Amino acid sequence: MKEQEHYLKCRASICANDPEPNFKDETLWYPGERVCREFPYQEFQRKQLSINILVQKGRFKNMDKPYTANELENLCI
Repeated sequence: MKEQEHYLKCRASICANDPEPNFKDETLWYPGERVCREFPYQEFQRKQLSINILVQKGRFKNMDKPYTANELENLCI
């Protein structure tokens, strides 16, 4: 039930308010998808916004690779 309530409030695949304790390792996000707008932004949200800017400009190369929040926070993408 918590998960359903979560998606009623935020439609991003990775959300800073996700009730699942392991969401940073288990939830996948693809470049170009929605980004959670919950403030204050966490590092994964900032990285997603940067990637989406590159996607809009046609300069992001790995469009078919999904990322977890932890990958976004810890890898140089």
